[in-house]
Amino acid sequence: MEGTVEMSLGPSLRDGPSTALPPVDEAQLLMLVQRVREGDLTSFDRLYHLTRTDAARILRHLVGNRTELEDLLQETYLRLLTALKGFRGESRFRTFFYRVCANVALSHLRWRRRRPEDPFAQPPESIHPGEDPERAVARRQAAKLVELALERLKPKKRIVFVYYELCGMSPEEIAQAVGSSPNTVRSRLHHARLEFNEAMRRLLETRAGGPHGSP
Repeated sequence: MEGTVEMSLGPSLRDGPSTALPPVDEAQLLMLVQRVREGDLTSFDRLYHLTRTDAARILRHLVGNRTELEDLLQETYLRLLTALKGFRGESRFRTFFYRVCANVALSHLRWRRRRPEDPFAQPPESIHPGEDPERAVARRQAAKLVELALERLKPKKRIVFVYYELCGMSPEEIAQAVGSSPNTVRSRLHHARLEFNEAMRRLLETRAGGPHGSP
């Protein structure tokens, strides 16, 4: 089953630059956090610039490639600024940071399920300079399939799945990030994999025409 997930994720979530935090030393991040806790907002600006790209990519996979992304980023860093007051360094900064992202995403996903979907609430497709047109089309199609499959997952399963597959986090680290137990994380991940693979199978079958579709 894990091989199926890897194959499904291959052309979309795992291609391109690493989606983990930029290669910044943990000690440097903790130093910035300490300065922020002491009231140095310039250090928070530095922390923002070091982590923003990662936060944007994670939130995009957690909530979908939508126009709300900038608002969600703003909310994430507003929450982070408040949350840093209670950060004592018991966990890695990445774990703490991803917990803030997860809370923002979870609130948004729950809110979105209670409102009608806007079919036009999608930003323009990104274009990679110098990319082969055929590869660009394939990349966009694969990314869209993954996004649609992720939409089938309930919010808590989606967060666990993305953090494990996209961020390379262990069940123990994810448990800290989402405020759950490792066993609960493993259970959610198991069911999320099954549901994701089934969703991808159905989507690929539909795209190929399926037993009742057009070839």
